[in-house]
Amino acid sequence: MAAVLPISPEQEAQRLQALKPYKTLTNLHREVFEQIARLTAKLFAAPMAQVSLVDADEVLYPGNVGDPKLADRLAREDSICAVAVYRPNTTTVFPDLRAQPCQWVSKEAQKDFAFYASHPIQTATGQPIGSLCVLDKKPREFTANEQFILQRLADIAMKLLDLELVAAAEQALWAAIQGRIALSLQRIETLTALARWEVSPETATARAYQVSIHEERLLIVQDIDYEISMAFARLPKA
Repeated sequence: MAAVLPISPEQEAQRLQALKPYKTLTNLHREVFEQIARLTAKLFAAPMAQVSLVDADEVLYPGNVGDPKLADRLAREDSICAVAVYRPNTTTVFPDLRAQPCQWVSKEAQKDFAFYASHPIQTATGQPIGSLCVLDKKPREFTANEQFILQRLADIAMKLLDLELVAAAEQALWAAIQGRIALSLQRIETLTALARWEVSPETATARAYQVSIHEERLLIVQDIDYEISMAFARLPKA
C-alpha cells in the first residue's frame, strides 16, 4: 500500500466538527448498524466486520460482528479503523498485515488478524468521520469489484447515520430497513451455501456461482439503498 500521510491539523479540525452531531447517535438503533456489520461480513465471506466512528483520541464502534472481545471504544492508536480517515475516497487494503504491517497504529491493533480492508464513511461534504471495515485472520486479496461493494456499503452506513439525525423516533421506517437487511442476509447465505457444494472452485458451476454472488451483492446494496431513500421520502415535510 502507498504511504499514508497524516491529515493536517486544519483538516482534522474540520473532520471532527463534521463528526460532532453523529457521536451521540451510537446507542440509537444500534441493532441496524450491527446488521450492516453482519451483512458486510457475509457479503465478503469474512469472519469480522466493523462500523466505526473516529474521534480525536478514540474510535467508537456502533457496529461489530465476529470480534466479541472488541470494546465499544478503543484508543485511536489501538484501532486500525482509524487509518481510513487519512485516505478519503479511497479503499484501504492490507492483504497481509503480517508481511506488511500498518505504520500508523500500534502492533496491538493488528495482532488478531492478517487481512484488513476499509472504506471511509464520509459526510455529504466529503468529511471522513469513520469507516466500514472487513477483516480476516488469514491473508487474502480484495478485488476491484469487492472494493466497489464495500464503498457502496460505507455510503449506506453514512445514510443511516443521517437518517438517525432526522428520524430517530420513526420506528416504522427503521423496522422496514431492518427487514430489508434481514432479507438480504438470507439471500446471500443461501447463494453462498450453494457455492460450497462445488468440490473445486475452478469448475464452471463454481465460477458461475461467483458471478451470481457478485451480481447478488450489487442487487442487495441497491435494495437497501432504495429502502433508505424511501425512508427519507416518507418523512413529514417541514
